[in-house]
Amino acid sequence: SMDDSDRLKTAHSIETVRTGVPSRWKNPYSGNAYTVVPTKTIETAAGPCREYTIDAVVAGKLEQVYGTAC
Repeated sequence: SMDDSDRLKTAHSIETVRTGVPSRWKNPYSGNAYTVVPTKTIETAAGPCREYTIDAVVAGKLEQVYGTAC
């Protein structure tokens, strides 16, 4: 349900925000709201990876996503 703007904000948050610091926004067009929190940075041979959580309120319902981005 994320549009291109939401995906860019998510990627920026995962790449640049300090671990444990939430980034929040509400999409003015869809009304969906997002909170992205980088939870851990892992150094690998290929470079850093970050674990993260996303709390998304889509159509009034909370959805939680957990992942790792490298």
